[in-house]
Amino acid sequence: MATDNKVLDLSFPADEDLSNDQFRIVVLDATSAKVRRPNAATDIPFGVLQNAPVADEAAVVRPIGGGVSKIQLGATIGIGVIVGMEYVDAADAGKAQAAIATQYPVGVLLAGGVEDDLGEILMTPLTIKDVSA
Repeated sequence: MATDNKVLDLSFPADEDLSNDQFRIVVLDATSAKVRRPNAATDIPFGVLQNAPVADEAAVVRPIGGGVSKIQLGATIGIGVIVGMEYVDAADAGKAQAAIATQYPVGVLLAGGVEDDLGEILMTPLTIKDVSA
């Protein structure tokens, strides 16, 4: 069962309705200084949304480096996998997926599962190693 361990949570206004995005990865919009869903898998992740706010309500975010969090999985992923954020479309964005070299890693899974399960992530800055070289 997924658990969490908070080191730090931050609050920012939600840029859009995030009521269906609890435990998904969000980004900090550079223009509005509000949190929102990612627009692409290559966006810079800010952290994992801890609540389910509508637009302009306080969005509580556990930033990368902010501890352990529950996270919604976008695929079957196992323990120890470095994850980044998935982007399929606007409605299906911010779930965890195995990170690839073109993404910013969010952390490493402590508990995995199948798509749409809640996993557990140690949110820490990491680098993807290119093993093809």
